[in-house]
Amino acid sequence: MLRKLLALIVLAAAVWLGARYFAHRGEIKATVVFHEAGALRKGDPVVENDRTIGRITKISELDGQDAVVIRLDRTHRRDIVTDSLFSVENRRIVVNNTFAIGKPIDDGAVLRAKDDRFSRWLAKHANAVKPFVEKVKRAADEKLDSIDAELASAMTKAPQWKREGKDVFDKNLDALEKKIEQTEKDLERSNQAAEARKLRERFEKWLAEVRR
Repeated sequence: MLRKLLALIVLAAAVWLGARYFAHRGEIKATVVFHEAGALRKGDPVVENDRTIGRITKISELDGQDAVVIRLDRTHRRDIVTDSLFSVENRRIVVNNTFAIGKPIDDGAVLRAKDDRFSRWLAKHANAVKPFVEKVKRAADEKLDSIDAELASAMTKAPQWKREGKDVFDKNLDALEKKIEQTEKDLERSNQAAEARKLRERFEKWLAEVRR
């Protein structure tokens, strides 16, 4: 009788663990460390762009600060990136990605909410400047698309430039180099340093190929 009871307990535990695994499969767990978590409690929402993307599962003390453990829904597992900004507002964590360019966080990631005055202001008010930021990003995307098209066109013209001689070939490459440099500067001025680096990497790869 005792053996049957123990077997039933083990079976029930296995079923519960299995159901728990499938219920949370694909979700992301992360810890956000705040200087002060305020009135946040377990179960409070994590919000990004007015959508609830997860919930607080635990709050504990860590080196004199508040470590807030969150669990993101599987459909929103990419909505927090490595440089997301966080603020505590009305018993909820608000995530702001207006200026974020990082990659989605890994399961188990530990993030520290930036606590300087400027970062706190951005975390709460970045949405107010979001239309301007989006306009800048669209302009940057258009420049990058234009450069990509120009490089593709230049690749087809390069054999003819080579046939016309080294001076012609070098002159056309120098003209492209100047356009790349100007676009890099424009991107950096619009807070698109990562895109500027990617552009330079693409151009260097293109240059190596066209010089073969």
